[in-house]
Amino acid sequence: MKRGIMDKPVNEQNITRFSGFSDLYNGSRPVPPAIIPRIIGLYLTGAPGLVVDIGSGTGLSALIWADRAERVVGIEPNDDMRAEAEKNTRSDRVTYQKGHSNDTGLAGRCADLVTVSQAFHWMDIGSTLAEIDRILKPGGVLAIYDCDWPPSVDWVIEKAWRELRDKCDNICAAGERHAVRNDKNSYIDRLTAFGRFRFTREAVCHSAEPCTPGRLIGLALSQGGIQDALKLDPAVKADIDAYRDLVNTRCPGEFEIVFSYRLRIAVK
Repeated sequence: MKRGIMDKPVNEQNITRFSGFSDLYNGSRPVPPAIIPRIIGLYLTGAPGLVVDIGSGTGLSALIWADRAERVVGIEPNDDMRAEAEKNTRSDRVTYQKGHSNDTGLAGRCADLVTVSQAFHWMDIGSTLAEIDRILKPGGVLAIYDCDWPPSVDWVIEKAWRELRDKCDNICAAGERHAVRNDKNSYIDRLTAFGRFRFTREAVCHSAEPCTPGRLIGLALSQGGIQDALKLDPAVKADIDAYRDLVNTRCPGEFEIVFSYRLRIAVK
């Protein structure tokens, strides 16, 4: 029987803002680096039987567990993102289903590990933690991680990225209905205050990757706020074009970027 923890409404704008560009998202966003599952593994009692990846998007964060767990279930409410994940998944250990962070539809105490990558800031924290507590086995682990935007590459480009992002966020915030995000800096305190975890900690790590101008531009355009702003005010395209010209001028060819991750661990 499908069970929800709370009847708290979900902000649909947090979900629909990621529709229509799942291929761009999947082709630009980083695959979580191998150090992340290695760190998480230090807090597991063995190879996980079931990993539940909540807010699994296009599958980038679910697929890293394909060879590390018996089974992986990605929970994703956005139909476009979930379809992209299914298209890109070749492992029969990994499946996806529609659900919300506070209503996964999974059985109680089924998961050895719950992960949330690049998504916790879009979720209602209280009801989401209650659902995670419901599906986690005793001794199970919750891992929440994000990379900081923009990646480290060039201060002029990073400044331009921030200015473009802030302008787009202001356009979106002026709309009648807009997405609402949580403060990422509050996560570890919220996990500790929740009171159902025996241990919590935060760790940081970094991953260097090769990049091209096209990917660096795509990374910026993969942010939902920029896509939403384009729908609300097409004039934003001029700002995007200016950012594209700047990237092509300052970073031609192939170059290196560094993604900085913040990882929060909680043991039930």
